[in-house]
Amino acid sequence: MNKLTSLRPSMTALAMTLWFGSGPAGATHPVPDQTAPTVPERMTEEIVKGRLLMIEGDQLVIEVTAGQVIKLHVDRNTKMGEIMVGDKVKAYVNDSGYVTTLQRDE
Repeated sequence: MNKLTSLRPSMTALAMTLWFGSGPAGATHPVPDQTAPTVPERMTEEIVKGRLLMIEGDQLVIEVTAGQVIKLHVDRNTKMGEIMVGDKVKAYVNDSGYVTTLQRDE
């Protein structure tokens, strides 16, 4: 077997990888932000902006203006990004005070 024949399978695999991409890693479509609110959330829910003062259990406290704070309810279904106490945040809140999405407000 000559050197060219022994390289043919690996050259074919390389060509197929370059032609078809490398699966999901080669995809050109961006991955959606997992903390982005859905269209219905954006249309029907109130947006609360302020500084996150505390997260304790299923409650969070946001200072919306100097001295004015509100308490909101969260649970394991609330979509949250990487948020820390002290961050400026934006909360999508339904009529019962439940936060469906909490994200950092830039």
